[in-house]
Amino acid sequence: METTSRAVGGLVNYVRSVAGDLGDEIAEIDVDVDGGLATVIIQLHSHVPTLIGFPLLLTWDEVSGWALRVEAGGAGRTVSLEFLGENILPPPEAVREFLRDAIRGRNPGTPVAPAFRLPNSDDGLESRLARFDC
Repeated sequence: METTSRAVGGLVNYVRSVAGDLGDEIAEIDVDVDGGLATVIIQLHSHVPTLIGFPLLLTWDEVSGWALRVEAGGAGRTVSLEFLGENILPPPEAVREFLRDAIRGRNPGTPVAPAFRLPNSDDGLESRLARFDC
């Protein structure tokens, strides 16, 4: 993703919309578009009931969309728990519900990473993101 494009501003605004009413659950948000693959990492104070001792992350990337991950083994390594899997840019409410269901001990997603697109594909993702840049 071109780092100076309107899509980057749109991605930031989309993530803000997702984070909108998560409030105290959020510890930190990182949006990275410099590494070639656009990614988002939202560090959470919440945990899933079966993995209380592991920090929970809500992540997004431009290939698989939203996922829940836990930090495992330090050094920033993560393990995916499940993927939202319905759309590369689902409505923010769907992402929040996905997270809340997981925190309640439900398994709202799929364990297999979807492949919505190839990285940096010319498939309209950047123009879809640019719509959030208002």
